[in-house]
Amino acid sequence: MTSHIAFIWEGPVLFTRLFEDCGISCELVTPHLLAAPFFRKKFNGIVIPAGFASEQHIRILTALRAISSRIDRYVKEGGTILAFGGGADKPSAYDWLSPSFSYNFGFSEEHPVRNHSHPCASIIEEETDTISIDGTLEGIQDKELVILNTEKGPVLIHVPYGKGKIVVSTIHEYPSRTFITGLFAHAGEGLL
Repeated sequence: MTSHIAFIWEGPVLFTRLFEDCGISCELVTPHLLAAPFFRKKFNGIVIPAGFASEQHIRILTALRAISSRIDRYVKEGGTILAFGGGADKPSAYDWLSPSFSYNFGFSEEHPVRNHSHPCASIIEEETDTISIDGTLEGIQDKELVILNTEKGPVLIHVPYGKGKIVVSTIHEYPSRTFITGLFAHAGEGLL
């Protein structure tokens, strides 16, 4: 069975090609469609690309906030959320998600320290000295949720929630194919 995921963005995004190359069906969902009261569709996953909180793409963040209760229900039903860095100095960029944490914006190259036992650690396949990040995730109460950390703070978290999961990454590099297929291969389905 092919996973079917939604990309929340304002227009076509080249990033979908990586997912399609992994055998995943991608559908663009614009902020206008997302916020429409008649829009209801089943997806295995939702991807929010990096930069969603920037002034250039503020409609995405506004739409995510407007449907935060639907997103909450979607994940509880078994859906998977994969959100990348907000890309702007907005500590509350992830306030539409149920776990409470903040975003500390800032591009840098950092040394990753990963929890090798977690499947999401495969987001970067090769052992590497540095990774590019666009910020860190602050206020993570449960350290077991942190999959990749740096000296500046967490850059990848995995939060089991209901029957689904929330994965947030501030790594400013393409994720590995192993990570993508592993995250969405056994993803449940939820009604967005």
